[in-house]
Amino acid sequence: MSEKTIEEGVAGVLRTYELLDRVRTRQDLVIRDDQFDLTALLDAARYAARRRIRLSLLDTGRFGLDEVESLARAGARVMTSDEARPRPDEWELLQEACRGAGTHLSVFWGGPLPGAEAESDFSLQALDDLLASGVDFHISNRAHARDAASLAGRAAAARKGRAYFVIYHVGPLAAELGSPVERRAWLHIADGSIEDEAGAALAVELARTAAKAGSRAVVHVERGLPLELLEGLWAAGAALLFTTPPSDDGSLLRPVERKAARRKLPHRAYRMSTAFLP
Repeated sequence: MSEKTIEEGVAGVLRTYELLDRVRTRQDLVIRDDQFDLTALLDAARYAARRRIRLSLLDTGRFGLDEVESLARAGARVMTSDEARPRPDEWELLQEACRGAGTHLSVFWGGPLPGAEAESDFSLQALDDLLASGVDFHISNRAHARDAASLAGRAAAARKGRAYFVIYHVGPLAAELGSPVERRAWLHIADGSIEDEAGAALAVELARTAAKAGSRAVVHVERGLPLELLEGLWAAGAALLFTTPPSDDGSLLRPVERKAARRKLPHRAYRMSTAFLP
């Protein structure tokens, strides 16, 4: 055995121990598929499953379908995208593997949604069937405009399968968002989307609608909002995620920040982290 081969073997073992150490010290860990080799990821997934530690694999398409399926069956929660896995049969196999291990496939959809007359494999009906099977679905309007009626239809399909349908909305709020929210879609917005009094009233109404439907409106407080509005959003059922520095103990804002910290989001209701909007 050459010296180079020995060095590579030792390096591989060290990377595996590094990954296992990261799993031991975290209760929620997201790992990209290009950070470690398959063997190390399988060891980590099995270890995490035994210890009931949530480990999520961010699938960028590096591995083949069989390899990702093996990681799902080992207990990793698979987070993929329409770019990495563009075929519905791939989603179906991964969802079956995830469900068998007690997790859920989570997909971020970055491209345009299929139309009703789509001729590709990924038709609107195929998407609805997958959502009804329990696939968690995350979608943003950052790169593509989204039709609220289409979102509402997909949210209704997800509700049938008890899946999480999560919308990240960038830009001014629109009343049409109430349609998917009524169908239990989770709605993430930044405080900058609330531009005036009408926007504030709409945000509170969307929060109230979401809470009634069994989800939440999630407001990312990046710049700051008036205290009265924050209290109104909280009372309506919104989750408030503060990225601003904590207020002083004597500040009137401090009690709101403390309450907000106690309203935890389910891990299926956000993509990788609550620190940003995709």
